[in-house]
Amino acid sequence: MRVQDVYNVIYTHTEGEPLCIIYSGIPYPANSSILDKRAFLEENYDWLRKALMREPRGHADMFGVFLTPPSSPDYDAGLIYIDGKEYSHMCGHGTIAVAMAMVANGLVRRSPGGLTKIRFETTAGLVVAEVAHEGDRVLWTRFENVPAYVAEQNIEFELPGYGPLKADLVWGGNYFGIIDLRGTKLRIGPENGSELSRMGLIAREAIRAKVKVQHPTEAHINNLNFITFWHEPTIEGCLYKNVHVFSAGQLDRSPGGTGTSAMMAYFEKRDVIKLNQTITSEGLLGSGVFEGCLIGETKLGSVRAVRPTVKGTAGMLGTAAWTINRDDPVDAGFLVL
Repeated sequence: MRVQDVYNVIYTHTEGEPLCIIYSGIPYPANSSILDKRAFLEENYDWLRKALMREPRGHADMFGVFLTPPSSPDYDAGLIYIDGKEYSHMCGHGTIAVAMAMVANGLVRRSPGGLTKIRFETTAGLVVAEVAHEGDRVLWTRFENVPAYVAEQNIEFELPGYGPLKADLVWGGNYFGIIDLRGTKLRIGPENGSELSRMGLIAREAIRAKVKVQHPTEAHINNLNFITFWHEPTIEGCLYKNVHVFSAGQLDRSPGGTGTSAMMAYFEKRDVIKLNQTITSEGLLGSGVFEGCLIGETKLGSVRAVRPTVKGTAGMLGTAAWTINRDDPVDAGFLVL
């Protein structure tokens, strides 16, 4: 046994999707950008990502975020999203949760009018959240995400057991391969989790083989990690029901924040929805919903893009102060595949 550093975390869920917020214990380099901070974490604290995301402290579907100091006065905080396998550029369910947790736990100064704005720096770009609160209750978060756009449409591929399908490649803070399941027998629900996970990984490899991914203005963004399956909703008033498959086959339990952003861009491109039209999205569990709206259009370089906002709520689960024995390979985190 030796003296251990302590890492304080907050646990939340957003419509069932977990988040581990790591907000202390890391000496980030002074005056470093968000990309510098991510590189610092990858080089010096990737062991902490594994220890908190994986068993015995986490689980196969755990998701997390390093809440960092801002790199300039233009921001209030930085967000670096993680799971047990890798890093993500942005996360909407996480932004809803971390913004509410910051207000609830005094990590940001509350505005007196009941609506606190937080400017987040992410590796995808600026994300601006507003958090509603009343007395000791924190009610919801709405955030304007980075601009979204459709990169490619109608990518043909074969999904074993379900026939030839088509996917659109869409950016919504992460790149998504969006696949319409209407007309197939595959249904979205927790009871089909293993099959959705397996098919998502197969679809991702097929799409990766067909397209080159590159963000128009951010040179470091060139990967496809998320597959979105969707079909008709089961909750009255929702536009669709979807599930996002990512990393090692994890399934997002929530409707997805960057996913809702990408889905709105997808539907707007296909003339299903219009700018300034409010929609609701349904996730894997068929319980809660997110509210989304495209509030305008903009450009990413020369590419037309839309400006998505997403609204949702999160619940606080608890806190922990973790110590980690890096000499013990089990304590340091493991995966059972």
